[in-house]
Formats: sequence, C-alpha cells, structure tokens
Amino acid sequence: MPIGELFLGAFLQVLFDRLASPQLLNLARREGIDKLLKKWEKRLKKIDRLLDDAEDKQLTGNAEVESWLEDLRNLAYDIDDLLDEFATKSAENESKAEPGCSTARSLLPSCCFKMSPRAFMFDREMRFKIEEMDQRLKGIITLKDGLNLKENGGQRSAHGRLDTTSLPEACFVSRVDEKREILKLLTAEESAYLKVIPIVGMGGVGKTALAQQVYNDARVTKCFDVKAWACVSDVFDLLAVTKKILETVPGHLSCEGKGLNWLQEKLKEHLAGKKFLVVLDDIWNENYNNWTILLKPFQCGAKGSKIVITTRNFRVAEIARAPPYTLKVLPGKACLTLFALHALGVENFDQHPDLEEYGLKIVEKCQGLPLAVKTLAGLLSFKVSRQEWEDVLNSKIWDPQEGSNDILPALKLSYLHLPSNLRRCFAYCSIFPKDYEIERDELIHWWIAEGLLGGKEGKNRWNTGLKFFNELVSRSLLQKSSSSESLFLMHDLVNDLAKSVAGATHFSSGELEGDQTNASFARHASFIPTDYIAPERFKIYRRMGGLRSFISLRKQSGDDERSCLSQEVLCDLLLALKHLRVLSLSYYYISEVPDCIGRLRHLRHLNLSYTDIETLPMSIAALSNLEWLVLRGCDRLIKLPEGMEKLINLRFLDITDTPKLGAIPHIGNLEGLEMLSNFVVGTENGSGLKELKNLNNLREELCISDLHMVQEAKDANDACLHTKEGLCRLTMRWTEDFAGFRNEELEAKVLDFLRPHRNLENLVIFYYGGLQFPSWLGSPSHVNIVCLRLHGCRRAEALPSLGQLSSLKELYIEGLNAVVRVGPDFYGSNSPFPSLVTLEFKDMPLWEDWIVPS
Repeated sequence: MPIGELFLGAFLQVLFDRLASPQLLNLARREGIDKLLKKWEKRLKKIDRLLDDAEDKQLTGNAEVESWLEDLRNLAYDIDDLLDEFATKSAENESKAEPGCSTARSLLPSCCFKMSPRAFMFDREMRFKIEEMDQRLKGIITLKDGLNLKENGGQRSAHGRLDTTSLPEACFVSRVDEKREILKLLTAEESAYLKVIPIVGMGGVGKTALAQQVYNDARVTKCFDVKAWACVSDVFDLLAVTKKILETVPGHLSCEGKGLNWLQEKLKEHLAGKKFLVVLDDIWNENYNNWTILLKPFQCGAKGSKIVITTRNFRVAEIARAPPYTLKVLPGKACLTLFALHALGVENFDQHPDLEEYGLKIVEKCQGLPLAVKTLAGLLSFKVSRQEWEDVLNSKIWDPQEGSNDILPALKLSYLHLPSNLRRCFAYCSIFPKDYEIERDELIHWWIAEGLLGGKEGKNRWNTGLKFFNELVSRSLLQKSSSSESLFLMHDLVNDLAKSVAGATHFSSGELEGDQTNASFARHASFIPTDYIAPERFKIYRRMGGLRSFISLRKQSGDDERSCLSQEVLCDLLLALKHLRVLSLSYYYISEVPDCIGRLRHLRHLNLSYTDIETLPMSIAALSNLEWLVLRGCDRLIKLPEGMEKLINLRFLDITDTPKLGAIPHIGNLEGLEMLSNFVVGTENGSGLKELKNLNNLREELCISDLHMVQEAKDANDACLHTKEGLCRLTMRWTEDFAGFRNEELEAKVLDFLRPHRNLENLVIFYYGGLQFPSWLGSPSHVNIVCLRLHGCRRAEALPSLGQLSSLKELYIEGLNAVVRVGPDFYGSNSPFPSLVTLEFKDMPLWEDWIVPS
C-alpha cells in the first residue's frame, strides 16, 4: 500500500520552516524576491491540505493523481535545493564584501551596488532558476484544479482500523511462557487497589492474541468479579472508551447520548467494591491528563483489581507508571505450526511434505510476526498445489510498493502516529538494507546534516536527534541489537514499511541495481561496497542527479576490510552528484581525494574515516556549509590543507587515531566548533594553545597532545579551559620521552593554567614532567570528577590531595616513578574518597611507605 504522500506532507514542513526563516527572508528581501517566496509558501500550504484526499484517490488507482504527487514531490526537493543554493551563494558574497559593508548592504536594495560580472552572472543564473521553479509550481496548481481534490485540514485517517474483541484466537500457538507470566501477574495477591500491566511490542507481534488468551482463562475468570474489554485503537476518545467499558459490564445500560460525567459515575457504581479486570487493547495515548481522567472510575474497586493495556509504544507504559512486559517475535518453529494451521487446518506438513519447503521460506520472510504468518497462510487456505505455493513465495506481494496484503496496513498505524519530524527521520532509515545494524550516533549525524531536526543549533540539535531516535525505539520501530549497545536493527516488515513510506526518493544498495527507471527520483542512497569497486557499480548512482546522501555502509560480513576505489571513478561520481549534503566513504583504499570535491557546495557531512589519505585538497576550504568532517583512523594523514579556518560552519572535527597529523593552523577561528577530538600543539604561528581560547562551544571530549611543545606558560592561560563548561572528558598528553630536555618549571605552570571547568567528569594526564601537581587537581571545586588517571608522570614527587574529590569512583595511578611515600596529603581530610570504588597503583618502583589514616 503506497503511503509515501504522508512522507511528502512531512517533507513540506521542512520547506515551510526554511521559507519562514528570518535569515532567508532577509536575503530574499535584499534580492527583491521575498514576495515571491511568500507566495510559494502560501501555495504549498494550500497543497499540503489536499494531500490526504490525494492519497485516498491514489489508493483507488487514479493515475493522474499519482503522477501529480510525483511531480509535486520532485518540485519540493528542487525548491529546497534552490533555497539552499541561494542562501549559500549569498553568504559567500557577503563574506567577500569589504569589512564593514555587510551591515549597510543588508539595509539597502541590491540596485544600490555595482555588481561585478561574476556577481551579475550569479544573479541572472539564480533568477532563471527561480523563474523555472515558479513556472513548475504554477503548473502543479493548474493540474491540481482539474483533480477535484478536497481540503481536509491536515487530518490523516487510519484507513479502516477495525475493533478487536475479547474472544480468543482458535489457533493460538506457543507463548506458553508468556501466558504463564501474565497469568501470574493477574492472579497474584495485591496490597494495592489497582495495578496496570502493559504488554508492549511491535505491530502484528501478537499482543492482542495473548491478552485474549489470559482474559478468557478460567483461572482469571474465577479470580475477578467483573471483566471488561475495550478496543481503544488510534483515536483516544475518553467518552467512547468509557462507553465501551460500561457497555461490557453487567447491567446493559443504554449509553446513547450520555456525557462523560454520567458515564463515569455509572461505571464507578458498577465497579465499586468489586475486584475487576479491564483490558484496554491497542492504546496510543501519550497524554498523561487523558490517562488520569480515564482512571477516575477505577479507583473505587477492591484490592487486586487489574488493568491490562496493549500498546506498541513504551511511552504509554511510562504514562501508566507501570513496568512494561515486552512481547518478542514468535520463534520460527511456532510460526511454521501457525502457518500450517491456517493454510492446511493441521499443525504440521505430514500429509503434504512437498509443501513444507515453501512454507519454511514464506515463514522466514514473516520474521516472527504472527499477523504476517496468518495473512500469508490465509492466501493459501486449503490450497495444496505446489505451483500456488510457489507463486505466493515469488509474488510481488513481498514488494511493499505493490503488495495488497494486510501486513503493511497493520504496521501503517505506527507510522500514522508519528509526528511529521519523526516521519522524516523514520523514512530516512529506508536506505538501510534488511538485517543491517544501524549505528545510532552516525544516523543522528546524518539526520542533522539533512536538516531533518528543524532549525535548532549545536547541542540542541544533537539532543533533539537523540530524543527522536529514542522515540523510534520506544515505538518498536527500531530494536536494540544483541551485539552492541550502540547498534540497532529494523524488523524486516518495519524496513518494508519505511521503504513504502519513502518510495523512490530513498535507495537501498542492491535493491534496484540494473533497474534505473526511478533512479532520477532518488534523494538519499546507500551503497554496500565489494573488495573492488568497478565503474559499473556506480552507474545507477550517476543518474541520481538530485541525490543528497551517498552513504557507503559497512560490509554485511561485519569485517573492516577496505575496498579499492580509483580516484577517476570517485571523481566521476562526485561530478554527477552536485547536491550532496552527506558523503560517507569510510574503509576505502583512497590515497587522494579529488579536487572536484570542492564543488559540493551543499555538503554538510563528510566522512573519510579509515582511508589512506595523507592530506585533503585545498578545495575543501570552499565547502562553506560543511559541519561534520570525520577523519577517524586515517593513520597516514599528515596535515590538513591551508584555509581550514574558512570552514566557519564546522561543528564536528573527528581526528581520533591520526598519529601522524600535526597541528592545525588557526583552528581558533572556528568558534562554532563543538567536537575536536584532538588538539595538537604546534610551534608555528596560529598553532599554539591560545587557539583554544575562543572555542567555548566544545563539548563532550577533548584531547590536547604535544603539550611539551608549549613555549610560554601564558599560552596555556589563554586557552581558558576553565570556561569550557561543555567538556566532560579531557586528556592532556606530553611526550613520553624523558631522556631529552624537559622544562619542569614550565610544564608545572602549563598544567596549573590548564585548570578545567568544574563540570569535568573524566580526566587523564599522560607523561606530565613537572615535580608537583597543581592545587586545583585535588580541589573540592572539581566535585564532578568521577574518573581520574595519572600515567607516566615520572618526575612527580607527590600525589595531589585526591581524597577531596567527593564524586571520584575510579582512580588509576601508573608509572609515577619518583613517588616514595603516600601519606596524609593524599587523603586530605578525615573522610576521604567517599565514593571510591576502584583504586589501582601500578609500576611505582620507588614507593616505600603508605600511611593509611585510622
């Protein structure tokens, strides 16, 4: 079932945010096109109100509407690209203006300035593109008028969601342990008057079937005075839900025309003093106030009363303030039994052994979802022809774009209940192939680079992305992988749902190789490399001229073997993809990056981790929109090119595990930098410690290397580490060579001046050469330090008063060769180390005496 136009509606919100941006409106006003952009916004908002009706017509096979929606989707992306290009070029022209002119110019019309021939060409080119977009939008408006589409105020329907009943499934398979555990919760003696038991799991996993089984169990019936079942479904209507419950309890009252107050009073009368069980099936409500109002009549029951809720959303369980019971997918053997029951009316294939192989393969595709198993088995009900079973196995029913089964509609509600910003993020996940382990932090970076998290900046964007990711997990659309805490998976049918939502705009590697019909519509694409990348592998991608993301994923084998990619092939690809915002090419034998990368003016995220590059081309400095530069594990990287300070939008520079990389000149000009994994101290102009002074947005982790290169202690003071309140983890590293000259006095002053902010939680000091540690290291003001490591500080003669660090849990002291005695100064008070869990001393050859306070 195609539901991609719901995603289109979500993407239009991105355009509305951009068109309403004050920065863009100021630029548009300067160029005299602000009224035109306002007109675009008005027209697009009117179209947005027609999308639901357009989708309904598309579902009935209206080819004209389908074509219109396709044109609208492509136009929306092209307008967004145009606005980004407009903002980028205007910002570049602004930066080239003479100092002091930018403010004045913003107050005057563009006609007051003499334009250079280059600027005039830019103006003419942009105006041509704007006129082209305007004509396309007018054409879409004209076509819309002939489609008889109706406005609906932006309401999205669930397309025929059916109520469930309390009657149990005739063919209920397995779930013996789960049923026993729920029965135990229901029949246990309770001191509380009311207990809520949430059963949580993804759509189609069998939550309702399990609830029906326990609801009708004789032990439950015996345990409760009153039972009631209500299917809540996607619309949480307090009046309707209360009415449903009241109608199922004894008394058979007529509830027609009654208000909520009357209904709740009557329900309270029926439940007063009775031990009751109420099942609320398929709850989506996330409003705490609605939940508390619903519970009012239930407060008068007898002790041990229970409410069972089934939901796909862990957030619902949180609102109910009850620990969730998570229902997992059905084991493969149980799925095969369930399939046989619905297809053949028996529990096995003994009478039809020739069909078992097909049954196994069909069940494998259902990935443990009982609803999917029953739906597919229903298509083969009492059909015993091998050809018919083979036809189902090989049918387009498995294609989420063309299938007419009930698998995706059952999951569609999960998508319909996502806010528009979450819909965009979920659709982006369609670039991942099935069974691919998704790295959380990486995905959030891509969301940010694609502008899917709104207009928030800095740490707020990261926190928003983390919140969105956790929301998708809580709604059972993403699941934790068993292999790592940071890796996540999508169930195969959820992956199908994402692909159905995204349609041709998102391309997953290997799924359409060779079929280039819809390649030009793709905006986001993944690629799974082989050992050697032949030019033919990229042929389909070169047809994706509007592509925004090109992401090379890890090989499915899970190894870190690199792939061979020639510079010529890479350059041909980059020249074809001029609208890229995300380019990720990690684990490649790439020794040189083509100069043409500087043409990717929309680029926000560039990942060249674990490649063989020694430097980057000078053209990198032209990427004025670049926010993320990831060079992790580039062990041959020697230097970054001149002009890096021009990347004024750079927020994230990951140069972890780049041992040969020297100092980066003038990095202090990048005042927006939030992540700098390693700062290498240099001696040349613009590479000293004082470059850290203005980097007050740094957060999370920072390593300062080659501190022995500091020439003046004043530079350390100018670094102003005490103002970097976002830093949680800090590493300071001197050279481990103590054979050469080491200025003990200078190093002591440097470390003293490098006093961090009190928010610091983790501190590591390597190979410090001073004789004493600074007083701040043991100061109670650094109350937040949880982990401290002193390593290889061979000349330090005494330990600081670390007992004063009240939050310190882990302390590692290694290679302090000159320490002879550990005494009272180390503890510092009568109640030292109140939080310490781990204390490790290692490689202390001169240590003779340890005085422990009594």
